[in-house]
Amino acid sequence: DRVLLAAGQDARAAGVLAALGVGDQSAIDGNGWDLFRQTGVAHLMSISGLHITLFAWLAAQAVGWLWRCSPALMHRLPAPAAARWGGLALALAYSALAGWGVPAQRTVLMLAVTVVLHSAGLRWPALLVCVVAGAAVTLADPWALLQPGFWLSFMAVALLMSSEPARRAPVAQAVRGWRARAWSVVQDGLHAQLVATLGLAPLAMVFFQQLSLVGLFANLVAVPVVTFVVTPLALA
Repeated sequence: DRVLLAAGQDARAAGVLAALGVGDQSAIDGNGWDLFRQTGVAHLMSISGLHITLFAWLAAQAVGWLWRCSPALMHRLPAPAAARWGGLALALAYSALAGWGVPAQRTVLMLAVTVVLHSAGLRWPALLVCVVAGAAVTLADPWALLQPGFWLSFMAVALLMSSEPARRAPVAQAVRGWRARAWSVVQDGLHAQLVATLGLAPLAMVFFQQLSLVGLFANLVAVPVVTFVVTPLALA
C-alpha cells in the first residue's frame, strides 16, 4: 500500500515496484504486461530466481559480517557456515513474503541443497542439484507441472548450467587488465542471453504463442539494470 501511494500518479512505476519488491504482479496493468511481453522482459517483472539468489547473497554477506563481530559466535560456528545458513533462512523468508511461486520454490530448494552439500563437505554436479530441486517442487506441488513458470524456470537454469563456459584460471584472471575483465563480463552476459533466448524460444511459442524479436537486445540492458539497480533500490 505504501508503494502504491508513494508513486502518486505514476501507476505503471508503482506496479513495477510492487511486483519487484513483494511479488504483487496484479499491481501491473494489462497494458504494462503487453509492453513487457512484447519486449521479452516480462520474466523480470516479478520475484524471479535471479532476484532471490541476489538477495540470498547479500543476506549471507550481512550475516557473515555480523557474525565476525562476535568472537563467542565464531567459536560456536564458523562465519562462512553461519553466512550460508543465514542467507538461506532470509531467502526463505523473502520468498514466503513474495508468494512462494514456482521460481521462488526452485531457487530456495536449490540454495538449500547447495548449503547442505557444502556443510557436509560434498560437491554434486550443478545439473544434479537442479534435478533434485525439480523433484522436490513436483512432490510438494504436483500441479506445478501445469504451470509455464515451472518449465521455463527449470529449463533456463538447466540450459545456463549446461552451456557454462570453462572457468578461467584465477592466476590468468589476476594478470589481465580491467578492460579484459570488463570485456569478459560482457561476453559472459551475451552468451547467457543467447542461450536463454534461443533455448526458451520453443517453449515460449508453445505456452504464449508469441516470441519477442527484440527480447535478446532488451534483456542485455534490462537484466543487469533491473537485477542490480532497480530491485535493490526497490527493496531498500
